Amino acid sequence: MIRTKKDISVFRVNQVGFAAGLPVRAAVLAEGPVRLTDANGNTVREISISAPEPDDASGDRVKLLDLGCLEEGVWGLACSDETRFFSVQRQPWRQVTNALIKGLYFQRCGCALDSAYAGPYTHPACHTAPAVLWEDRTVSLRVCGGWHDAGDYGKYVGPGAVAAAHLMYAHLLFPEGCSDPLNIPETGNGLPDILNEARYELEWILRMQRPDGAFHHKLAKARFAPFIMPQDDMQTEYLMPVSHCAAAAACACLALGSRVYREYDAAFANAMLLSALRGWEWLVNHPDFVPFKNPEGVRTGQYGEQTDTDDRFWAACEIYAATGNIAFRSTAEELYARGQNLTRFGWADVGGMGALCCLFCLKETAGDILYAQLKRDFLSQSARALELSDRSAYGTALSPDGYVWGSILPVMSNAAAMIADYLLTGNVRMRDAALIQWSYALGLNALDICFVTGFGKKSVKNPHHRPSGADGIDAPVPGLISGGPNKRFPYPATMERLGDTPPARYFLDETPSADTNEIAVYWNSIASLVAAFFNRPF
Repeated sequence: MIRTKKDISVFRVNQVGFAAGLPVRAAVLAEGPVRLTDANGNTVREISISAPEPDDASGDRVKLLDLGCLEEGVWGLACSDETRFFSVQRQPWRQVTNALIKGLYFQRCGCALDSAYAGPYTHPACHTAPAVLWEDRTVSLRVCGGWHDAGDYGKYVGPGAVAAAHLMYAHLLFPEGCSDPLNIPETGNGLPDILNEARYELEWILRMQRPDGAFHHKLAKARFAPFIMPQDDMQTEYLMPVSHCAAAAACACLALGSRVYREYDAAFANAMLLSALRGWEWLVNHPDFVPFKNPEGVRTGQYGEQTDTDDRFWAACEIYAATGNIAFRSTAEELYARGQNLTRFGWADVGGMGALCCLFCLKETAGDILYAQLKRDFLSQSARALELSDRSAYGTALSPDGYVWGSILPVMSNAAAMIADYLLTGNVRMRDAALIQWSYALGLNALDICFVTGFGKKSVKNPHHRPSGADGIDAPVPGLISGGPNKRFPYPATMERLGDTPPARYFLDETPSADTNEIAVYWNSIASLVAAFFNRPF
């Protein structure tokens, strides 16, 4: 994103607003002094600030202000000739939370998006033709459904499983923050809409299971479609080979689903648990990990991993929680002993998902290793997220070299880790640092941009998202979160444009920029989990 000097504000705020009862943090890129004003510009408080500090990630000199808790209303921050207004409300993030969850509805594949639910962002049913088995082109199977993974039209079991799990844990941990009706086709059926949306993906994951219990890694084309609407993408879809990581992630997600949905639909819960157990049996019979690699001629997303230890750990935890079978606890303990990243919640490392299961579902029943020891290890690892936030002048829990493809994921993962720490310890510093990460997503960042489409005064307008780029509507599909700055793996064209731009500013709000401005379901879902926590009354 390139702005002219007159466009640059000296303030960075959460553009959607702040919550009454929670501290208001804002960044100032000036020497000060700063005045806190009311809605009419009248000075309420003079704020003396020390000199702005250098921020290695952005190249800015910035000071993070803690304004404390403010009463509901409109407030302003004034410095020199600029005043930046912001609001404080009782529940300011209700609409953006709902939009992030509903953003996954707009990613649905295999069904029409009707105007009653999608507004102007409609399209007919897409990708409904039978898929061809990559390894035997004489076999065709109907496996439509699920979510388009990202800006493209591929569908991937591992990333989809963790995204659905994020939604289910949001419901389990923070139901009061994510239970609104979303105006989707299932609204009013007696199931919370966040679970209605997750179910759309879960049903597809069930279809991706092979008769022997294994799961196909992905359902995708040999090459990405051009920027066309989904119903116009007529290339052959292929069921790609099975993989260990897909099987383990599916087992975990489906076992979790069997617990979450049991009170609503026992038959569906039983089907998921049976599928998870068959998948686990395949994993037991195939202990030697084989990393997934795209077959020759396939150029769509690989989502390859170097180990399935974290996936198996998560699966063992969830199946133990679903069945009470002590053998799965023993297996989880053995996998835990190999070392797990307990504060990672993305598709490539799901150790944190296993930690959520142990710490908040199994609790003491997990035993000394998976509860007491794991809790100590988790708190040690989550402390690192707070340290990252403390070292950043913006308060962003990300090191300068952490701005990777989809940098919003580690930021939101660190927020989730600090939220979990707060729930376990009551440490308010953790909650408040997590709040800074949530505000980062909504504008408290070096770019002064809200990364969620449709929200904020300066929001992402041109995400790398095929429907948004091909539907002829100026505004992008709402409720999608951009991956954000990426200096670790940028395209050559991006490097040519941005050169030595600091990492936190390495971003282009342009449709071709998949490297900085793509969307993905597992970014929306982890942001939804964080949003659900802060969308509760405080």
